[in-house]
Amino acid sequence: MKKKEKIPDILLVPVDFNDYYGKAVEFAARLAPITNAQIHLLHVLDLKDWWLSEVKEEKLINEAFNKLVEVARLFELPADTRFKVLTGKRHQKIVEYANEENVRYILMVDNYPFAQEGKRIGSTLENVIMTATKPVITVKSIPDTIFKNLLVPLDLTRNCRLKLFNSVAFALTFDSKLHLVSVIMGDIDPEQSRLNEKIEKYSTIYSENSIPHTKKLIRKDEEYAYQEILDYAEEIGCDSIIIMTHNETASFDNYIGSFAHHIINEARIPVITLNNASSGNATRSILSSIIDPLNIF
Repeated sequence: MKKKEKIPDILLVPVDFNDYYGKAVEFAARLAPITNAQIHLLHVLDLKDWWLSEVKEEKLINEAFNKLVEVARLFELPADTRFKVLTGKRHQKIVEYANEENVRYILMVDNYPFAQEGKRIGSTLENVIMTATKPVITVKSIPDTIFKNLLVPLDLTRNCRLKLFNSVAFALTFDSKLHLVSVIMGDIDPEQSRLNEKIEKYSTIYSENSIPHTKKLIRKDEEYAYQEILDYAEEIGCDSIIIMTHNETASFDNYIGSFAHHIINEARIPVITLNNASSGNATRSILSSIIDPLNIF
């Protein structure tokens, strides 16, 4: 009986031909050999854009396809790189394509990198993060290492359970060192805090699975914690940050919280974003043999 060939994982890179897409393509080129994944470049034409109304659809599709081929040549992507042009709403087509194919990660850039305070992330990226069933990696720069020093911010919401499963999965897959960090407000004794208790429980799980890690509690008096998280990531040389976009008890993913917005906007390293769907039932079932969430929460 002929052995069935394994379908390769896919790194999906939506390309809009604007100023910053090259960062995601370059990151995919670095990540592909590590994951043995195939790169797919996707361009979505929204034919409702006013400047496209007088141009034939077939001509636009052919032009976009040729541009994708040229992108692959410029970035010296592998010969098995695939190209796809779709028409419709950009975020919907990106998510649909990721669902239909064996996509492992969606790699994107924000067209407003390093946005100033009050500025939101781009609408396409935001909608993909909210609705994707695959992890979305937002790329601002290309670090020297890929997923070797991963920052894991913790708070007291239950979505940290999904972050735990995924952080363990990343560590076991990429031989990562994990860095647990949380921020304590006000006069709470760090040693007696619930956050410290959670960090210690995570640390126990990591130790039981021989995952190298560090742990850090940061005291802060002001209201927002994201800047301390970003400063700490830079201080210890992290190459990526993993965050959940909202509380895991929500019935659907219809928003991105303020903390996640700030991290995506202002982090200078890749940010791995997970919603309930993209956190992955498969990942949780695989890891359930080594992690008992009832012993953690």
